[in-house]
Amino acid sequence: MKRFLLPLAFLLVLIPLWGQYNERDILNQQAYQMLGQRQFAEAEKIFLQVLEKYPDDANSVLQLLNIYFQTSQLDKAENLLRQYRRILPANQATEQEVLLLVMQGRPDDAWNLGQTQLSRMNHSESTYRLLASYFERRGFYDHVLRLYEEARARRGNPDLFRLEIANAALNYRRFEQALREYLTFLEKNPSNIYFVNNQCKTILREDPELIATIGEFAETSANHIIKELYANALLSQNRAPEALEVYKNLPPERLLSFAEQQYATLNDEVALPAFEHLAGISTETLERNDYRLRQAFIHFRSGRHVETDSLLRAVIADSLMLERKNYQRRGVNLNARKLMAENSLALTKSTATAKTWYEEARRFCGSAYDRQNIDLALVRLLAIDQDFETALTILNGVNEPKHLETRDYLRFSVELLRGNTDVADSLMNEYVIRWPGGVYVNDAIYQMMFVLELSGKDLDSFHLANRMMLLGDPAAVDTLAAVFASTDDEELLILAVEWAILLAEPDKALNLLEHDWQDPVSAEYAALLRLKLSTEEDEAQRFARDFLTANPGSIFAPKFRMSLARTGYSRPDF
Repeated sequence: MKRFLLPLAFLLVLIPLWGQYNERDILNQQAYQMLGQRQFAEAEKIFLQVLEKYPDDANSVLQLLNIYFQTSQLDKAENLLRQYRRILPANQATEQEVLLLVMQGRPDDAWNLGQTQLSRMNHSESTYRLLASYFERRGFYDHVLRLYEEARARRGNPDLFRLEIANAALNYRRFEQALREYLTFLEKNPSNIYFVNNQCKTILREDPELIATIGEFAETSANHIIKELYANALLSQNRAPEALEVYKNLPPERLLSFAEQQYATLNDEVALPAFEHLAGISTETLERNDYRLRQAFIHFRSGRHVETDSLLRAVIADSLMLERKNYQRRGVNLNARKLMAENSLALTKSTATAKTWYEEARRFCGSAYDRQNIDLALVRLLAIDQDFETALTILNGVNEPKHLETRDYLRFSVELLRGNTDVADSLMNEYVIRWPGGVYVNDAIYQMMFVLELSGKDLDSFHLANRMMLLGDPAAVDTLAAVFASTDDEELLILAVEWAILLAEPDKALNLLEHDWQDPVSAEYAALLRLKLSTEEDEAQRFARDFLTANPGSIFAPKFRMSLARTGYSRPDF
Protein backbone atom coordinates (compact mmCIF):
# COMPACT_ATOMS: atom_id res chain seq x y z
CA MET A 1 0.00 0.00 0.00
CA LYS A 2 2.82 2.35 0.90
CA ARG A 3 4.31 1.72 -2.55
CA PHE A 4 1.29 3.41 -4.17
CA LEU A 5 0.88 6.25 -1.66
CA LEU A 6 4.35 7.70 -2.29
CA PRO A 7 3.97 8.31 -6.10
CA LEU A 8 0.45 9.62 -5.47
CA ALA A 9 1.75 12.18 -3.00
CA PHE A 10 4.47 13.19 -5.48
CA LEU A 11 1.86 13.74 -8.22
CA LEU A 12 -0.28 15.86 -5.91
CA VAL A 13 2.71 18.16 -5.41
CA LEU A 14 3.52 18.42 -9.15
CA ILE A 15 0.00 19.10 -10.43
CA PRO A 16 -0.17 22.69 -9.08
CA LEU A 17 3.30 23.38 -10.51
CA TRP A 18 2.24 22.17 -13.96
CA GLY A 19 -0.77 24.44 -13.74
CA GLN A 20 1.47 27.39 -12.94
CA TYR A 21 3.78 26.72 -15.87
CA ASN A 22 0.86 26.22 -18.22
CA GLU A 23 -0.66 29.49 -17.07
CA ARG A 24 2.63 31.35 -17.56
CA ASP A 25 3.06 29.87 -21.04
CA ILE A 26 -0.47 30.84 -22.02
CA LEU A 27 0.01 34.42 -20.80
CA ASN A 28 3.35 34.72 -22.56
CA GLN A 29 1.82 33.41 -25.77
CA GLN A 30 -0.94 36.02 -25.55
CA ALA A 31 1.58 38.77 -24.87
CA TYR A 32 3.76 37.80 -27.83
CA GLN A 33 0.69 37.76 -30.04
CA MET A 34 -0.07 41.34 -28.98
CA LEU A 35 3.54 42.32 -29.69
CA GLY A 36 3.29 40.81 -33.15
CA GLN A 37 0.24 42.99 -33.78
CA ARG A 38 2.06 46.02 -32.32
CA GLN A 39 -0.55 46.33 -29.60
CA PHE A 40 2.03 47.40 -27.06
CA ALA A 41 -0.39 48.55 -24.35
CA GLU A 42 -2.13 45.17 -24.29
CA ALA A 43 1.19 43.32 -24.29
CA GLU A 44 2.39 45.50 -21.41
CA LYS A 45 -0.66 44.60 -19.31
CA ILE A 46 -0.12 40.88 -19.82
CA PHE A 47 3.62 40.96 -19.03
CA LEU A 48 2.87 42.99 -15.88
CA GLN A 49 0.31 40.34 -14.97
CA VAL A 50 2.95 37.63 -15.39
CA LEU A 51 5.43 39.62 -13.33
CA GLU A 52 2.91 40.11 -10.57
CA LYS A 53 2.31 36.37 -10.32
CA TYR A 54 5.94 35.40 -10.91
CA PRO A 55 8.16 38.21 -9.54
CA ASP A 56 11.35 36.43 -10.60
CA ASP A 57 10.39 36.22 -14.30
CA ALA A 58 13.37 37.91 -15.96
CA ASN A 59 11.90 37.46 -19.46
CA SER A 60 8.90 39.64 -18.59
CA VAL A 61 11.22 42.37 -17.33
CA LEU A 62 13.21 42.34 -20.56
CA GLN A 63 10.06 42.34 -22.71
CA LEU A 64 8.61 45.26 -20.76
CA LEU A 65 11.84 47.21 -21.13
CA ASN A 66 11.72 46.57 -24.86
CA ILE A 67 8.13 47.88 -25.01
CA TYR A 68 9.04 51.00 -23.03
CA PHE A 69 12.04 51.73 -25.23
CA GLN A 70 10.00 51.29 -28.41
CA THR A 71 7.24 53.55 -27.13
CA SER A 72 9.62 56.08 -25.51
CA GLN A 73 8.19 55.51 -22.02
CA LEU A 74 11.58 56.07 -20.45
CA ASP A 75 10.35 56.86 -16.92
CA LYS A 76 8.59 53.50 -16.81
CA ALA A 77 11.74 51.81 -18.10
CA GLU A 78 13.88 53.46 -15.43
CA ASN A 79 11.51 52.53 -12.61
CA LEU A 80 11.15 48.95 -13.84
CA LEU A 81 14.91 48.51 -14.14
CA ARG A 82 15.49 49.93 -10.68
CA GLN A 83 12.86 47.64 -9.15
CA TYR A 84 13.82 44.39 -10.88
CA ARG A 85 17.53 44.79 -11.59
CA ARG A 86 18.32 42.18 -8.95
CA ILE A 87 16.57 39.37 -10.86
CA LEU A 88 18.43 40.03 -14.12
CA PRO A 89 21.84 38.53 -14.82
CA ALA A 90 24.50 41.16 -14.09
CA ASN A 91 25.56 41.48 -17.74
CA GLN A 92 21.99 41.92 -18.99
CA ALA A 93 21.24 44.46 -16.29
CA THR A 94 24.24 46.59 -17.25
CA GLU A 95 23.42 46.35 -20.95
CA GLN A 96 19.87 47.56 -20.28
CA GLU A 97 21.23 50.43 -18.20
CA VAL A 98 23.48 51.46 -21.10
CA LEU A 99 20.51 51.38 -23.47
CA LEU A 100 18.40 53.41 -21.03
CA LEU A 101 21.09 56.10 -20.83
CA VAL A 102 21.29 56.20 -24.63
CA MET A 103 17.53 56.50 -24.98
CA GLN A 104 17.54 59.29 -22.36
CA GLY A 105 19.96 61.26 -24.53
CA ARG A 106 22.95 60.77 -22.24
CA PRO A 107 25.51 59.25 -24.64
CA ASP A 108 28.58 60.15 -22.60
CA ASP A 109 27.22 58.46 -19.46
CA ALA A 110 26.23 55.48 -21.60
CA TRP A 111 29.74 55.40 -23.04
CA ASN A 112 31.37 55.28 -19.60
CA LEU A 113 29.10 52.49 -18.40
CA GLY A 114 29.65 50.68 -21.70
CA GLN A 115 33.40 50.74 -21.13
CA THR A 116 32.86 49.06 -17.78
CA GLN A 117 30.77 46.39 -19.47
CA LEU A 118 33.40 45.86 -22.16
CA SER A 119 36.08 45.32 -19.52
CA ARG A 120 33.86 42.80 -17.78
CA MET A 121 33.23 40.96 -21.08
CA ASN A 122 36.92 40.95 -22.06
CA HIS A 123 36.19 43.38 -24.91
CA SER A 124 34.40 40.74 -26.96
CA GLU A 125 33.33 41.54 -30.53
CA SER A 126 29.72 40.68 -29.75
CA THR A 127 29.65 43.20 -26.90
CA TYR A 128 31.08 45.93 -29.12
CA ARG A 129 28.45 45.16 -31.75
CA LEU A 130 25.62 45.16 -29.18
CA LEU A 131 26.64 48.47 -27.61
CA ALA A 132 27.08 50.04 -31.05
CA SER A 133 23.54 48.97 -31.95
CA TYR A 134 22.29 50.85 -28.87
CA PHE A 135 23.95 54.10 -29.91
CA GLU A 136 22.63 53.65 -33.46
CA ARG A 137 19.06 53.64 -32.13
CA ARG A 138 19.38 57.31 -31.24
CA GLY A 139 21.68 58.27 -34.08
CA PHE A 140 24.81 58.78 -31.96
CA TYR A 141 27.01 57.73 -34.86
CA ASP A 142 30.12 59.40 -33.44
CA HIS A 143 29.97 56.98 -30.51
CA VAL A 144 29.23 54.09 -32.87
CA LEU A 145 32.39 54.89 -34.83
CA ARG A 146 34.44 55.22 -31.63
CA LEU A 147 33.30 51.79 -30.48
CA TYR A 148 34.06 50.03 -33.75
CA GLU A 149 37.41 51.76 -34.17
CA GLU A 150 38.36 50.91 -30.58
CA ALA A 151 37.47 47.27 -31.23
CA ARG A 152 39.57 47.28 -34.38
CA ALA A 153 42.56 48.74 -32.49
CA ARG A 154 42.27 46.36 -29.53
CA ARG A 155 41.99 43.32 -31.78
CA GLY A 156 44.74 44.48 -34.10
CA ASN A 157 42.50 43.65 -37.06
CA PRO A 158 42.09 46.50 -39.59
CA ASP A 159 39.31 44.59 -41.38
CA LEU A 160 37.18 44.18 -38.27
CA PHE A 161 33.73 45.80 -38.55
CA ARG A 162 34.62 47.14 -42.01
CA LEU A 163 31.04 47.30 -43.29
CA GLU A 164 29.64 48.51 -39.96
CA ILE A 165 32.10 51.40 -39.89
CA ALA A 166 31.28 52.28 -43.50
CA ASN A 167 27.55 52.40 -42.77
CA ALA A 168 28.02 54.42 -39.58
CA ALA A 169 30.35 56.88 -41.33
CA LEU A 170 27.80 57.31 -44.12
CA ASN A 171 25.05 58.06 -41.62
CA TYR A 172 27.38 60.46 -39.78
CA ARG A 173 28.07 62.13 -43.15
CA ARG A 174 31.76 61.32 -43.05
CA PHE A 175 31.54 60.50 -46.71
CA GLU A 176 35.20 60.06 -47.56
CA GLN A 177 35.76 57.70 -44.63
CA ALA A 178 32.65 55.73 -45.62
CA LEU A 179 33.83 55.55 -49.22
CA ARG A 180 37.25 54.15 -48.35
CA GLU A 181 35.74 51.59 -45.99
CA TYR A 182 33.24 50.43 -48.63
CA LEU A 183 35.94 50.13 -51.28
CA THR A 184 38.27 48.17 -49.01
CA PHE A 185 35.37 45.92 -48.03
CA LEU A 186 34.53 45.32 -51.69
CA GLU A 187 38.10 44.30 -52.53
CA LYS A 188 37.76 41.29 -50.25
CA ASN A 189 34.04 40.71 -50.84
CA PRO A 190 33.52 41.18 -54.61
CA SER A 191 30.08 39.54 -54.57
CA ASN A 192 28.79 42.70 -52.84
CA ILE A 193 29.40 44.86 -55.93
CA TYR A 194 25.75 45.89 -56.34
CA PHE A 195 25.30 46.89 -52.70
CA VAL A 196 28.54 48.88 -52.55
CA ASN A 197 27.78 50.44 -55.93
CA ASN A 198 24.48 51.79 -54.57
CA GLN A 199 26.17 53.12 -51.44
CA CYS A 200 28.79 54.90 -53.53
CA LYS A 201 26.10 56.51 -55.67
CA THR A 202 24.42 57.77 -52.49
CA ILE A 203 27.70 59.35 -51.39
CA LEU A 204 28.39 60.89 -54.79
CA ARG A 205 24.97 62.50 -54.86
CA GLU A 206 26.01 64.31 -51.70
CA ASP A 207 29.58 65.09 -52.72
CA PRO A 208 30.30 64.55 -56.44
CA GLU A 209 33.94 65.58 -55.95
CA LEU A 210 34.60 62.33 -54.10
CA ILE A 211 34.65 60.47 -57.39
CA ALA A 212 38.32 61.43 -57.43
CA THR A 213 38.77 59.31 -54.30
CA ILE A 214 37.24 56.31 -56.06
CA GLY A 215 39.48 56.95 -59.06
CA GLU A 216 42.62 57.05 -56.91
CA PHE A 217 41.60 53.86 -55.12
CA ALA A 218 40.86 52.09 -58.40
CA GLU A 219 44.17 53.16 -59.89
CA THR A 220 46.14 51.48 -57.09
CA SER A 221 43.93 48.39 -56.90
CA ALA A 222 44.56 45.27 -58.95
CA ASN A 223 40.97 44.14 -58.41
CA HIS A 224 38.90 44.59 -61.59
CA ILE A 225 35.72 44.77 -59.48
CA ILE A 226 36.97 48.05 -58.00
CA LYS A 227 37.71 49.38 -61.47
CA GLU A 228 34.24 48.40 -62.65
CA LEU A 229 32.72 50.20 -59.68
CA TYR A 230 34.70 53.30 -60.66
CA ALA A 231 33.34 53.02 -64.19
CA ASN A 232 29.79 52.76 -62.82
CA ALA A 233 30.44 55.81 -60.65
CA LEU A 234 31.52 57.74 -63.73
CA LEU A 235 28.31 56.65 -65.45
CA SER A 236 26.24 57.93 -62.53
CA GLN A 237 27.81 61.35 -63.14
CA ASN A 238 27.05 61.25 -66.87
CA ARG A 239 30.71 60.69 -67.75
CA ALA A 240 30.12 57.70 -70.01
CA PRO A 241 33.09 58.26 -72.36
CA GLU A 242 35.45 58.13 -69.37
CA ALA A 243 33.67 55.03 -68.10
CA LEU A 244 34.29 53.41 -71.48
CA GLU A 245 38.03 54.00 -71.16
CA VAL A 246 37.99 52.20 -67.81
CA TYR A 247 35.99 49.31 -69.26
CA LYS A 248 38.50 48.90 -72.08
CA ASN A 249 41.00 47.70 -69.49
CA LEU A 250 38.60 45.19 -67.94
CA PRO A 251 37.91 41.63 -69.16
CA PRO A 252 36.10 41.69 -72.55
CA GLU A 253 32.93 40.16 -71.10
CA ARG A 254 32.57 43.15 -68.75
CA LEU A 255 33.04 45.58 -71.64
CA LEU A 256 30.44 43.64 -73.63
CA SER A 257 27.96 43.89 -70.77
CA PHE A 258 28.62 47.64 -70.57
CA ALA A 259 28.21 48.06 -74.34
CA GLU A 260 24.90 46.18 -74.32
CA GLN A 261 23.67 48.31 -71.43
CA GLN A 262 24.52 51.51 -73.30
CA TYR A 263 22.87 50.16 -76.46
CA ALA A 264 19.69 49.29 -74.55
CA THR A 265 19.50 52.81 -73.06
CA LEU A 266 20.05 54.36 -76.53
CA ASN A 267 23.36 55.87 -75.44
CA ASP A 268 24.74 55.26 -78.91
CA GLU A 269 27.68 57.66 -78.64
CA VAL A 270 29.19 55.33 -76.05
CA ALA A 271 27.83 51.99 -77.27
CA LEU A 272 29.26 52.52 -80.76
CA PRO A 273 32.95 52.93 -79.77
CA ALA A 274 32.52 50.13 -77.21
CA PHE A 275 31.46 47.65 -79.89
CA GLU A 276 34.11 49.06 -82.21
CA HIS A 277 36.79 48.33 -79.58
CA LEU A 278 35.42 44.83 -79.02
CA ALA A 279 35.54 44.14 -82.75
CA GLY A 280 39.12 45.38 -82.84
CA ILE A 281 40.38 43.10 -80.07
CA SER A 282 38.39 40.01 -81.04
CA THR A 283 40.31 37.18 -82.69
CA GLU A 284 37.25 35.04 -83.41
CA THR A 285 35.51 35.50 -86.77
CA LEU A 286 31.91 35.15 -85.63
CA GLU A 287 32.40 37.32 -82.57
CA ARG A 288 34.13 40.07 -84.54
CA ASN A 289 31.36 40.19 -87.14
CA ASP A 290 28.70 40.13 -84.45
CA TYR A 291 30.23 43.31 -83.02
CA ARG A 292 30.31 44.86 -86.50
CA LEU A 293 26.63 44.03 -86.87
CA ARG A 294 25.89 45.72 -83.54
CA GLN A 295 27.63 48.86 -84.81
CA ALA A 296 25.58 48.70 -88.00
CA PHE A 297 22.33 48.57 -86.02
CA ILE A 298 23.40 51.68 -84.09
CA HIS A 299 24.22 53.61 -87.27
CA PHE A 300 20.96 52.48 -88.88
CA ARG A 301 18.70 53.61 -86.06
CA SER A 302 20.53 56.94 -86.06
CA GLY A 303 19.87 57.39 -89.77
CA ARG A 304 23.53 56.99 -90.82
CA HIS A 305 22.85 54.69 -93.74
CA VAL A 306 26.19 55.01 -95.55
CA GLU A 307 28.08 53.91 -92.43
CA THR A 308 25.56 51.09 -91.97
CA ASP A 309 26.14 49.90 -95.52
CA SER A 310 29.93 49.89 -95.08
CA LEU A 311 29.84 47.76 -91.93
CA LEU A 312 27.31 45.30 -93.34
CA ARG A 313 29.34 44.79 -96.49
CA ALA A 314 32.37 43.97 -94.32
CA VAL A 315 30.36 41.29 -92.53
CA ILE A 316 28.88 39.85 -95.72
CA ALA A 317 32.24 39.86 -97.54
CA ASP A 318 33.97 37.80 -94.84
CA SER A 319 34.23 34.35 -96.47
CA LEU A 320 34.91 32.70 -93.10
CA MET A 321 31.32 33.52 -92.15
CA LEU A 322 30.17 30.95 -94.71
CA GLU A 323 31.94 28.12 -92.94
CA ARG A 324 29.61 25.52 -91.48
CA LYS A 325 30.36 26.47 -87.87
CA ASN A 326 29.43 30.12 -88.50
CA TYR A 327 26.64 29.72 -91.05
CA GLN A 328 23.65 30.10 -88.74
CA ARG A 329 25.25 30.81 -85.35
CA ARG A 330 23.83 33.81 -83.47
CA GLY A 331 21.88 34.78 -86.60
CA VAL A 332 24.71 37.07 -87.71
CA ASN A 333 24.53 36.12 -91.41
CA LEU A 334 20.74 36.24 -91.38
CA ASN A 335 20.43 39.56 -89.57
CA ALA A 336 23.19 41.23 -91.57
CA ARG A 337 21.28 40.59 -94.79
CA LYS A 338 17.91 41.56 -93.29
CA LEU A 339 19.42 44.84 -92.12
CA MET A 340 21.03 45.30 -95.53
CA ALA A 341 17.55 45.01 -97.06
CA GLU A 342 16.17 47.72 -94.79
CA ASN A 343 19.21 49.93 -95.20
CA SER A 344 19.19 49.65 -98.99
CA LEU A 345 15.54 50.65 -98.92
CA ALA A 346 16.45 53.76 -96.94
CA LEU A 347 19.39 54.56 -99.23
CA THR A 348 17.93 53.86 -102.68
CA LYS A 349 14.16 53.66 -102.07
CA SER A 350 14.32 50.56 -104.28
CA THR A 351 12.00 47.78 -103.18
CA ALA A 352 13.56 45.48 -105.78
CA THR A 353 16.99 45.72 -104.13
CA ALA A 354 15.46 45.19 -100.70
CA LYS A 355 13.61 42.09 -101.95
CA THR A 356 16.87 40.68 -103.30
CA TRP A 357 18.56 41.05 -99.92
CA TYR A 358 15.61 39.45 -98.13
CA GLU A 359 15.76 36.48 -100.47
CA GLU A 360 19.51 36.27 -99.83
CA ALA A 361 18.77 36.27 -96.09
CA ARG A 362 16.40 33.33 -96.54
CA ARG A 363 19.44 31.09 -97.19
CA PHE A 364 20.44 31.45 -93.56
CA CYS A 365 17.04 30.74 -91.99
CA GLY A 366 17.15 27.81 -89.63
CA SER A 367 13.46 27.54 -88.81
CA ALA A 368 9.95 28.17 -90.11
CA TYR A 369 9.80 31.13 -87.74
CA ASP A 370 12.76 32.79 -89.49
CA ARG A 371 11.43 32.01 -92.97
CA GLN A 372 7.99 33.44 -92.22
CA ASN A 373 9.63 36.48 -90.65
CA ILE A 374 11.15 37.11 -94.09
CA ASP A 375 7.70 36.62 -95.66
CA LEU A 376 6.21 39.30 -93.41
CA ALA A 377 8.96 41.72 -94.42
CA LEU A 378 8.25 41.00 -98.10
CA VAL A 379 4.54 41.74 -97.55
CA ARG A 380 5.47 45.26 -96.52
CA LEU A 381 7.51 45.73 -99.69
CA LEU A 382 4.66 44.37 -101.82
CA ALA A 383 2.27 46.81 -100.15
CA ILE A 384 4.60 49.67 -101.06
CA ASP A 385 4.54 48.46 -104.67
CA GLN A 386 0.74 48.10 -104.42
CA ASP A 387 0.99 44.40 -105.32
CA PHE A 388 -1.75 43.63 -102.87
CA GLU A 389 -2.82 40.25 -104.27
CA THR A 390 0.66 38.74 -103.87
CA ALA A 391 0.92 40.25 -100.40
CA LEU A 392 -2.35 38.60 -99.31
CA THR A 393 -1.29 35.27 -100.83
CA ILE A 394 1.91 35.30 -98.76
CA LEU A 395 -0.02 36.23 -95.62
CA ASN A 396 -2.30 33.24 -96.12
CA GLY A 397 0.76 31.00 -95.78
CA VAL A 398 1.89 32.44 -92.44
CA ASN A 399 0.98 30.02 -89.64
CA GLU A 400 3.75 30.30 -87.02
CA PRO A 401 2.02 31.08 -83.68
CA LYS A 402 4.38 33.97 -82.84
CA HIS A 403 3.65 35.62 -86.20
CA LEU A 404 -0.14 35.39 -86.14
CA GLU A 405 -0.74 38.79 -84.57
CA THR A 406 1.51 40.53 -87.11
CA ARG A 407 -0.15 38.55 -89.92
CA ASP A 408 -3.62 39.70 -88.85
CA TYR A 409 -2.49 43.31 -88.56
CA LEU A 410 -0.87 43.23 -92.01
CA ARG A 411 -4.06 41.80 -93.54
CA PHE A 412 -5.88 44.83 -92.20
CA SER A 413 -3.14 47.20 -93.42
CA VAL A 414 -3.07 45.74 -96.93
CA GLU A 415 -6.84 46.09 -97.36
CA LEU A 416 -6.68 49.62 -95.92
CA LEU A 417 -3.96 50.68 -98.37
CA ARG A 418 -5.87 48.93 -101.13
CA GLY A 419 -8.84 51.20 -100.49
CA ASN A 420 -11.18 48.42 -99.33
CA THR A 421 -12.41 50.45 -96.37
CA ASP A 422 -15.31 48.18 -95.39
CA VAL A 423 -13.14 45.04 -95.50
CA ALA A 424 -10.39 46.83 -93.58
CA ASP A 425 -12.88 47.99 -90.95
CA SER A 426 -14.10 44.42 -90.46
CA LEU A 427 -10.51 43.08 -90.23
CA MET A 428 -9.61 45.81 -87.76
CA ASN A 429 -12.49 44.79 -85.48
CA GLU A 430 -11.49 41.13 -85.74
CA TYR A 431 -7.89 42.02 -84.92
CA VAL A 432 -8.81 44.09 -81.84
CA ILE A 433 -11.13 41.34 -80.55
CA ARG A 434 -8.54 38.60 -81.08
CA TRP A 435 -5.56 40.62 -79.81
CA PRO A 436 -7.00 43.12 -77.28
CA GLY A 437 -3.58 43.80 -75.77
CA GLY A 438 -1.72 43.64 -79.07
CA VAL A 439 1.16 45.94 -79.94
CA TYR A 440 -0.64 47.25 -83.04
CA VAL A 441 -4.08 47.85 -81.53
CA ASN A 442 -3.78 51.61 -81.10
CA ASP A 443 -2.21 52.01 -84.52
CA ALA A 444 -4.98 50.00 -86.19
CA ILE A 445 -7.73 52.00 -84.49
CA TYR A 446 -6.14 55.34 -85.37
CA GLN A 447 -5.44 54.34 -88.97
CA MET A 448 -9.05 53.28 -89.40
CA MET A 449 -10.31 56.44 -87.72
CA PHE A 450 -8.27 58.65 -90.05
CA VAL A 451 -9.45 56.79 -93.15
CA LEU A 452 -13.11 57.07 -92.13
CA GLU A 453 -12.74 60.81 -91.50
CA LEU A 454 -10.77 61.64 -94.66
CA SER A 455 -11.97 61.74 -98.25
CA GLY A 456 -10.89 62.72 -101.75
CA LYS A 457 -7.35 64.07 -102.14
CA ASP A 458 -6.72 64.04 -98.40
CA LEU A 459 -7.44 60.31 -98.24
CA ASP A 460 -5.23 59.64 -101.27
CA SER A 461 -2.42 61.66 -99.68
CA PHE A 462 -2.85 59.77 -96.41
CA HIS A 463 -2.47 56.42 -98.21
CA LEU A 464 0.57 57.78 -100.06
CA ALA A 465 2.12 58.94 -96.79
CA ASN A 466 1.64 55.46 -95.33
CA ARG A 467 3.35 53.80 -98.29
CA MET A 468 6.20 56.29 -98.05
CA MET A 469 6.52 55.57 -94.33
CA LEU A 470 6.76 51.86 -95.09
CA LEU A 471 9.54 52.81 -97.48
CA GLY A 472 11.36 54.70 -94.72
CA ASP A 473 11.14 57.92 -96.74
CA PRO A 474 11.28 61.10 -94.57
CA ALA A 475 9.04 62.76 -97.15
CA ALA A 476 6.21 60.74 -95.56
CA VAL A 477 6.27 63.22 -92.68
CA ASP A 478 5.87 66.18 -95.01
CA THR A 479 3.03 64.48 -96.89
CA LEU A 480 1.18 63.75 -93.66
CA ALA A 481 1.79 67.30 -92.41
CA ALA A 482 0.18 68.55 -95.61
CA VAL A 483 -2.92 66.46 -94.87
CA PHE A 484 -3.04 68.06 -91.42
CA ALA A 485 -2.79 71.53 -92.99
CA SER A 486 -5.84 70.68 -95.07
CA THR A 487 -7.91 69.20 -92.22
CA ASP A 488 -6.68 70.85 -88.96
CA ASP A 489 -6.88 67.44 -87.27
CA GLU A 490 -4.18 67.69 -84.60
CA GLU A 491 -4.02 63.92 -84.18
CA LEU A 492 -2.62 63.76 -87.72
CA LEU A 493 0.08 66.21 -86.69
CA ILE A 494 0.89 64.07 -83.63
CA LEU A 495 1.26 61.08 -85.96
CA ALA A 496 3.58 63.11 -88.19
CA VAL A 497 5.77 63.94 -85.18
CA GLU A 498 5.93 60.27 -84.17
CA TRP A 499 6.93 59.32 -87.72
CA ALA A 500 9.68 61.95 -87.71
CA ILE A 501 11.06 60.47 -84.49
CA LEU A 502 10.93 56.93 -85.90
CA LEU A 503 12.75 58.10 -89.04
CA ALA A 504 15.54 59.72 -86.95
CA GLU A 505 14.47 63.23 -87.98
CA PRO A 506 14.46 65.01 -84.58
CA ASP A 507 14.75 68.53 -86.02
CA LYS A 508 11.70 67.95 -88.20
CA ALA A 509 9.81 66.59 -85.17
CA LEU A 510 10.72 69.61 -83.04
CA ASN A 511 9.64 71.96 -85.81
CA LEU A 512 6.21 70.30 -86.00
CA LEU A 513 5.87 70.49 -82.22
CA GLU A 514 6.05 74.30 -82.42
CA HIS A 515 2.37 74.20 -83.43
CA ASP A 516 -0.06 76.12 -81.19
CA TRP A 517 -2.02 73.13 -79.91
CA GLN A 518 -5.74 73.61 -79.35
CA ASP A 519 -6.79 70.18 -78.10
CA PRO A 520 -5.69 69.81 -74.42
CA VAL A 521 -4.85 66.11 -74.65
CA SER A 522 -2.89 66.60 -77.88
CA ALA A 523 -1.04 69.50 -76.25
CA GLU A 524 -0.04 67.37 -73.26
CA TYR A 525 1.08 64.46 -75.45
CA ALA A 526 3.04 66.88 -77.62
CA ALA A 527 4.80 68.06 -74.46
CA LEU A 528 5.72 64.45 -73.67
CA LEU A 529 7.16 64.00 -77.17
CA ARG A 530 9.17 67.19 -76.73
CA LEU A 531 10.53 65.81 -73.45
CA LYS A 532 11.64 62.63 -75.21
CA LEU A 533 13.50 64.73 -77.77
CA SER A 534 15.40 66.71 -75.13
CA THR A 535 19.13 66.12 -75.33
CA GLU A 536 20.18 68.15 -72.28
CA GLU A 537 19.34 66.51 -68.95
CA ASP A 538 19.06 69.78 -67.00
CA GLU A 539 16.76 71.24 -69.64
CA ALA A 540 14.63 68.08 -69.63
CA GLN A 541 14.27 68.18 -65.85
CA ARG A 542 13.22 71.83 -65.88
CA PHE A 543 10.71 71.12 -68.63
CA ALA A 544 9.29 68.14 -66.72
CA ARG A 545 8.97 70.13 -63.48
CA ASP A 546 7.26 73.02 -65.27
CA PHE A 547 4.81 70.64 -66.93
CA LEU A 548 3.94 68.91 -63.64
CA THR A 549 3.44 72.27 -61.93
CA ALA A 550 0.98 73.34 -64.61
CA ASN A 551 -0.63 69.92 -65.20
CA PRO A 552 -0.42 67.84 -62.00
CA GLY A 553 -3.47 65.76 -62.97
CA SER A 554 -2.46 65.01 -66.55
CA ILE A 555 -2.77 61.41 -67.73
CA PHE A 556 0.86 61.77 -68.86
CA ALA A 557 2.06 63.07 -65.47
CA PRO A 558 3.48 59.68 -64.37
CA LYS A 559 5.79 59.61 -67.40
CA PHE A 560 7.03 63.11 -66.60
CA ARG A 561 7.67 62.10 -62.99
CA MET A 562 9.64 59.07 -64.14
CA SER A 563 11.90 61.32 -66.18
CA LEU A 564 12.95 63.33 -63.14
CA ALA A 565 16.17 62.09 -61.60
CA ARG A 566 16.20 61.62 -57.85
CA THR A 567 17.93 64.45 -56.03
CA GLY A 568 18.95 65.11 -52.47
CA TYR A 569 20.34 62.86 -49.78
CA SER A 570 18.80 59.42 -49.55
CA ARG A 571 19.26 56.86 -46.82
CA PRO A 572 21.71 54.09 -47.62
CA ASP A 573 20.65 50.55 -48.45
CA PHE A 574 21.48 48.37 -45.46
